[in-house]
This record gives sequence, structure tokens and C-alpha cells, in this order.
Amino acid sequence: MPKSLTENLKYNYLSVDEPPVRDERIGGCIAYCGSCSGLQDDFKSGCAQALNRKFSQSSGCQLMLAMGIINTLTNVLTIVHSPLGCCSNLAGMAGVRNISRSSRGLATEDQTFIHTNMDELDVVNGGIDKLRRAILYADKEYHPEVIAIVNGCVPGIIGDDIDSLARELQTEVSARIVPIHCEGFKSRFVSSGYDAANHGILKYLIREPKEDLKPTKKEQYLNSKTVNIFNVGSNSYGDELELSRLVKALGLIPRVVPLHASVDDLDRLGEAALNVSICATHDDYLLGHLKERYGTEYILDVLPIGIRCTNIWLGKIAAHFNLEEEAEELIRQENRELKEAIEPFVEVLKGKKIFVGGGETRILTTADFYRSIGMEVVGVKSHNVDRFVENLLDEIDDPNLLVEVAAGQPAEELNTLSRLKPDIYIGHIGANGWVTKLGIPNIPLFGTNINYMGYSGAFELARRAARALKNTNFSKNISRHVELPLTEEWMRLNPKENIIQGALF
Repeated sequence: MPKSLTENLKYNYLSVDEPPVRDERIGGCIAYCGSCSGLQDDFKSGCAQALNRKFSQSSGCQLMLAMGIINTLTNVLTIVHSPLGCCSNLAGMAGVRNISRSSRGLATEDQTFIHTNMDELDVVNGGIDKLRRAILYADKEYHPEVIAIVNGCVPGIIGDDIDSLARELQTEVSARIVPIHCEGFKSRFVSSGYDAANHGILKYLIREPKEDLKPTKKEQYLNSKTVNIFNVGSNSYGDELELSRLVKALGLIPRVVPLHASVDDLDRLGEAALNVSICATHDDYLLGHLKERYGTEYILDVLPIGIRCTNIWLGKIAAHFNLEEEAEELIRQENRELKEAIEPFVEVLKGKKIFVGGGETRILTTADFYRSIGMEVVGVKSHNVDRFVENLLDEIDDPNLLVEVAAGQPAEELNTLSRLKPDIYIGHIGANGWVTKLGIPNIPLFGTNINYMGYSGAFELARRAARALKNTNFSKNISRHVELPLTEEWMRLNPKENIIQGALF
């Protein structure tokens, strides 16, 4: 299990205004193409962490990942401090937010964003005056509980001091002001955006424990049974229901946070016996600090996708409460029913070749499930690789399995897929359209309205893959009539040749 980020700290990260980037705090690999065994050796020796690529087509945006957390919170108004282009995805993000809230039975509402619309003059003179006016206007006009300031690359480069402004204005407004530092140029790892959002939540929205607020006996009992399940933007309400069902079956009390939580929910995060992550990449910064602050133990090293990994996830929770026997019986019953239910799909999928692309933990656990039901995993593509999946890489029994590490880079992935020719592709949203143009049937790796986690999620993974392979005419027709915007020279190039040692200048 990865060590807590707080075990070897020389100082408290929350004592400063912004978190360290993942390059410094965790390290990891953002560029690789080769065998699984080669990646394991390079990662352990430190060589993988120094890899880069000659040509980089695209990457993610830390601001969008931070917004993916902050944007879900109840009664929060977001001010995007940057040039106008940084708000290009906000309309779609507001729509996803309302779909997610509606599926959870929460009130839907018009999503309000304020943008400071920095221009060339602001780059010279600074954008703090615009941001000051935006904060005062937001508080007076909308009366939110929280005003989150999401800081883009441009104000980060010119040095706008949003933290000093927040402290100055906090006495003038009723909302809590939360600066979020997600300037993308500071890190090679887009997942640093998660840390930026969680740093703001930890510093400004989660209260410090107070000795004079001791819980009653009833509250102590409820807290001793409460398990915080930390959700992520890539899980659905169906996933939350399934994982809560399993925790309840052990006699425990599940509470799903922090996405779609209220400010009061966040204030009470310390009132739990155990914090459980479903994505270490998403949660390690948050859970490590919650342990430091409240002493709450956490589980971080497994994602409950597929049969084996869900068994492990459930067993670890049970072990914390000395409920091993109850968990064993529950796992036996669930496994028996699930294996019987997916038998017709297994017959369709057995022997088929599959490629999985997306977030590191998610793709490896998803690939593990499909391999366990008889499919041949021919390759995986991860956004990045870090210490949180070392154990999963060690469990892969095919040392020659092709592993590609690339955040974005669709051209590189399409080249790889054209060589491997899988029967089906399971991939991160946004990649599927490209893959369809290759004629490969595919399904998304996650969806806001689709259950993927737990035992019911394993059923859906099998059912949806079998359904996609039943009729592949759509992807074949697309491939026949739509060309890829890539040259023949690029498609002939071995993707490994694009990976180099050391940074580019």
C-alpha cells in the first residue's frame, strides 16, 4: 500500500497557499511505449520518470480537472480567472452537473460562472482589479456559500496574488472564498488539478477538529460505523448505489463524498471511522491530510471494478471493522450469482482481443476483469503511471503486454491500435470517436449514467462488451467512409520511436 503523503513531510502542505505539483510529490511516468516488464524495470530504476516524447499532440487541462470537483459542490459559485478561452467547456460541464445531480435526486439549477476575461492589457497591468470586482459582484448578486477562484495559466505566469486578495476580501463578503491553483504550465501531470481542488477544500471548507465539540454517545456510535466513500467524476450514481449497498450489507453506514456534497457535508468529513477511495490518483492528497488532521485510517490501493478487485475492496473494509466472516459470506453469495448471470456474455467474449485506455488504476482493473472471463488483453494505454499502480503492474502475468503511457496523444494511440487490431476497445470518453474511424467497435470506460463498479458493474461490463460485438457494422461503415487525419508516414512509424529519454527544450 502506498505510504501516506504525510508520513515523511518536512512541512505541512496546507501551511502554504498552493499544493506541490505531482512531479515533486509523487513523480511518475508520462511517456512510454513498450512491454509491461520493461516499464516495471524502468519505473523501479527511475528511468521511466525521465521519459518524454519527440512530438506531443495534446494533453489535458488541470483547470478542467479542478473544476470537475469544485463545480459539483452545492451552492458554490466559480470565478474563472483567466483569458476567455479557458471557459470553452463550461456550458457542457454545467449540463453534466445537472444530469449528475438529477440522477441523484438533488435539485438542479442554472450553473453560474463568472469569468474575468483577461486580455493583453491585463497581462501587462495585472488582473487583480478585475478579480476584485468579480468577487464583490458574485457575493452581492448571487449570495453563494462559497466563491471558488479557479486560477488559470496567464495569472499564474504574471503573478496575480489571488490568495492575498481572498484574505483581504474575506471580511467583506459572506461567502467563503476558496482560491484554487490549477495553472497547467507548472506540471507535466494533469492530475495535479485534483490536488489543487482538494487543497482548497482542505484549507478552506473542512473545519479543524475542536475539543469543545465532543460528539454525543449516539453520534459516537454512528461515527464508529460510518464509512466515507470518496467518489470521482468518472463514477455514476449507479456506482455509488452499488458500493453503498455492499457497505450496508456489512452493517456499516456509507456516506458518499465529496462530489455533489454540501458545505456542511464537507465540514463533517472527519466524523467517520474509515475513508475509502475508489481512485488513488484522485484522492491520495485528500485522504492523507484527513488522516493527519483527524487520525482517520484510509484504504487507497484498490479500485472496485471487476470481480477480484471488488472482492479485495470489500475485504479490506471488513477487516478494518473485524467483519471478515460476514464479508466472506457476502462475497461468496455475490460471486455465485454474478458468475451465473454473466455466463451467456462470457461465451460471446471468450478469446476476443481487447485494448483498454484511460486512467491508470481504472484501465488495469478493467483489463483484469476482462482477462478473468477469458478475453485476451493485447494492450493498455494509461494517462500516466505512478506508484499507485506498481502492485497492479506486478500482478500482470503477461510480461510482453504492450503498455502505452500518454495523456491524450490520439495519433499515437491510433497508430498502436492499427498494429494490434483488437476486436474491441474500452476507452476514456473522447477517444471513442477516433477509434471508431479505425473500424474498431468500442464502449466507453465510464459514463455518468452507467454502472461500472462493484458486482453489478461487472455484470454491465460483460453485458455491454458482448452487445458491442454482436453487431459491428456501425464502426465498419464509419471506417469505410471517414478517413483519419493522419499521414501514411505517421502510421508506418513505430510509436516507440516517438519516446525519448529526458526533457525537451
